[in-house]
Amino acid sequence: MATIKKRVLVIEDDQEMRSMLKDFIEEEGNYEVDWAADGAEAFPKILGKKFDLIITDIRMPNLSGLDIIPGLKNIQPEIPIIAITAFGSEDTNRRVFARGANAFLEKPIPLDRLRRLIHQFLPGQEKR
Repeated sequence: MATIKKRVLVIEDDQEMRSMLKDFIEEEGNYEVDWAADGAEAFPKILGKKFDLIITDIRMPNLSGLDIIPGLKNIQPEIPIIAITAFGSEDTNRRVFARGANAFLEKPIPLDRLRRLIHQFLPGQEKR
């Protein structure tokens, strides 16, 4: 019996990082990965489709990750959100969690930590 793929949305303005994350996540398990280049592009996607996990960059043009996290949680309150940034600080960490993120990773992204978070938030989807 085939398992239904879990949907992951990657919101990242850097094309190389988006591509790397998409490939990494798809190799990790039974996931369907969609992407958006910024927060403004992400909202129509989340309104049109249910996602099981969102990974969002913090610093992006238009709407930043800090700007969109509360709105994403408004639309899908139960959705886990992993925030990522190359510009981490204690203040950023505090603000990310205060806005509703479930996890925070600094770039370069520790892939082993990302793997554990994905499997924690989406159990049972890993490749066998």
